[in-house]
Amino acid sequence: MRVAIVGVGGVGQVSACEIVKSRYLEKLVLADISIGPAEELAAELRRETDVEIQVKRVDARDVSSVQAILGDIDVLLHIGLPENNFEVMKACLNTKTHYIDTASSGPQWLRKQLAWNDAFKAAGLLGIMGLGCDPGFSNIAARYAVDQLDEVDAILIRDGDNSVVDYDGFCSYFSPQTAIQECLAKPNYWTADKGEQYFPTPFANKEEFEFPEPIGWLDCYNVEHEKATTLGETIGRAKGCRYVDFKYALHPDFVNTLQVLSYLGLDSDEEIDVKGVKVAPRDVVVTSMPKPADLAGKIHGYSCVGALVKGKKDNKRKDMYVYTIANHDEVFYKTEFQATIWQTGIPPVVAVDMMAEGLLTATGCIPPELIDPIPFLARLKARGMKWDVIEKTSPLL
Repeated sequence: MRVAIVGVGGVGQVSACEIVKSRYLEKLVLADISIGPAEELAAELRRETDVEIQVKRVDARDVSSVQAILGDIDVLLHIGLPENNFEVMKACLNTKTHYIDTASSGPQWLRKQLAWNDAFKAAGLLGIMGLGCDPGFSNIAARYAVDQLDEVDAILIRDGDNSVVDYDGFCSYFSPQTAIQECLAKPNYWTADKGEQYFPTPFANKEEFEFPEPIGWLDCYNVEHEKATTLGETIGRAKGCRYVDFKYALHPDFVNTLQVLSYLGLDSDEEIDVKGVKVAPRDVVVTSMPKPADLAGKIHGYSCVGALVKGKKDNKRKDMYVYTIANHDEVFYKTEFQATIWQTGIPPVVAVDMMAEGLLTATGCIPPELIDPIPFLARLKARGMKWDVIEKTSPLL
């Protein structure tokens, strides 16, 4: 397999470090608009492998720029800004290259990406939308649980992190642009009767959720996310699912800071004139924040991502929480990455594993829950990303 990674930030670096361990890998292209970090990573990897590694400067906003690196590439992992997904997808269509990304720019963008299904099928290509950790692992975890049940009442994605960070200021463990955009958007959810719906305000429906130890109880909020756009329709409706949503554990200081940014208009991506210079307020905020990769070694605690599926099995009520949990310090000790970006960078590599083994042969544009969960989860664990299940059974009332 010949693989290109477009976007060599923290998550892209995780994927690169993981995929070079693969026996099937013949060539790896590291591509970014800023090639300094990619050059440094390539130099390190060349000392550890005989795989051909190239570094290319690419502007993911420009279809022709992306096409220029795809001449002999089998699959492209787009791990850059989700707002450039369409340009990168177009380049893959033009060059007959399989496509995987780790996130979309919200539910409506995801629907538009999935609408390319017929074009990808006609080209004999597979496009996987949102195959990181969340979205990504969480979708596949939900599919695993749904497959175990006779009936499904609800699919509830719940993420939590109890860590502290050695940084005095506002920061995000994943893409700051995405964090600000998602958390301040109106949260979406899905119902069987009405399909996709939206709550009227951000940070809706605060609730306490008990995560696996050693995390425990955390306050969670509904947040906009791609998963609720597809899970009910793709895997839930056939088993009677009535409701799907996503809630994220957010620290009060993080919530307060985002609310202030919104009040001041600093979350906007619309350019304004500042002393004769055009700037987008959100870009100013993001530029002042540390890059998630730079927080490696400074975060202490645990990160958990999982899917709670409520339903029925053998005439009893059954809840299944399928989750992955990682210790930031342990991950840093083993990989020199922080846990959140490490958890995001492993799943797309597992999809390439399955493609190389002939276990993922679908064509068209699909969300992650349409991947067979059994071989995927087995290979995820083989890559060092452990997962587990908490089950609760009770009689029907």
